[in-house]
Amino acid sequence: MSGMGQNVNPPEPGTEQVAASRLLDLVRSFVTTHVPWKPLFIGAVITGDDRMRLYFRSPERGRTYGVDVLISRTGPGLLGSLVSPAFLANEHLHQPSDDPHCDVVVDLTDY
Repeated sequence: MSGMGQNVNPPEPGTEQVAASRLLDLVRSFVTTHVPWKPLFIGAVITGDDRMRLYFRSPERGRTYGVDVLISRTGPGLLGSLVSPAFLANEHLHQPSDDPHCDVVVDLTDY
């Protein structure tokens, strides 16, 4: 995807199908009835081997977060934290974004 920085690599051949399957599982877990105070899941992109960026829109802050995660580590704890408004609002986790689809990036690849 253009505009996402120099360190974004396409997935290795053969791993894209596994990553896409896991991405669909994650999307299903975020699809829920909208609650005005919760971050709204708006999209995702696979950014490399075992990596994806999830996009959330904050209704309270009027900003979009790009959250980098490892596909293999997307368990219930991580998923629960992503729908918490306080977690994404933690400015200590924010990094400047060169991605035109989000205002800030939150790197949770070590989560």
